[in-house]
Amino acid sequence: MHRRLVSARLITLLRIVRDSATVEYGRIADLNALNRQLITMIGGAGGLSSNALVAYTGHEKAQISRAVKALEAMGLIERASLRAKLMLRPSGQALFDQIVAISRTRDEALGAGLSPEERDSFSTMTQTLTVRAAQIYARERQLSAEAAEAGNGPPQPPIPSFEGEQDHGSIARLIGPQLTSLASYLRRSAMLAYQREQGLSNFQWMILSQIGEYEPLPLARLIEVMGRDKSQVGRTVAFFEASGLIERQRVARKRDIMVTTTDRGAEVYKLMCEIAIKRDEALTGGHDAVERKAYMAMLDRLQANARTMVAAQREDAAGD
Repeated sequence: MHRRLVSARLITLLRIVRDSATVEYGRIADLNALNRQLITMIGGAGGLSSNALVAYTGHEKAQISRAVKALEAMGLIERASLRAKLMLRPSGQALFDQIVAISRTRDEALGAGLSPEERDSFSTMTQTLTVRAAQIYARERQLSAEAAEAGNGPPQPPIPSFEGEQDHGSIARLIGPQLTSLASYLRRSAMLAYQREQGLSNFQWMILSQIGEYEPLPLARLIEVMGRDKSQVGRTVAFFEASGLIERQRVARKRDIMVTTTDRGAEVYKLMCEIAIKRDEALTGGHDAVERKAYMAMLDRLQANARTMVAAQREDAAGD
């Protein structure tokens, strides 16, 4: 099923891209991925409001507020008043220039083999999908609130608009930042949908979907694929085992522990697949089969390039 879903390919691609980013950006500043993203967006737009940052990043307002306060405390950004646009301070501008320089180099490697026309097409469709993903998230938020409270839902979150945006430093069409925003909206709406329908978190669904798709699956391979802390994956597997959704078995004369779904787990997996497919169809419904196929093919090429970047970094690290 994972090969059928745009969302699944996006999440996998972004994970690999982030694996190759930590070391490079860590050389210039001790900032997490969200803080770097905010510096890049504020500098690229020549200033943004907090509400715009919420819309463009796909993160919760409270999370953006905490990140903004941290960047203000570091003397990297400022604003004339609470409702004014956030602007880069001189130190923030210097950091922005460094981040953009690295981002451009990484973008060339990530987009290797894509023609200018393909890159433009990819960027345009990614922006369209981001707006659609934000709309789906807003709808899921409303449905979850109604299910929980049987009343009026929370205020609608802002929907990003890419029309007429400024682009200082030519960063608006860099692949990495665009994927980050789209994936954020997809994760948040998935979390609400899976919790409402089956009581599972997005991470729990990701674990169950890997087991259901590739069973019998070695536990060590599951940990590797998820790219998360071993203990976090282990706790989720233990939860599923206690819930009667999966089983663990040790293969005779081998050290591998294999995980498989039970009959009940297989049924839950099937139901969740139906939800995932409907969500993916809603995401890409505005594009025809040819456009969708071309976009999926570009995602595959980007993923191959991202894996090459990670391998090159590991070789460099081994040689040091």
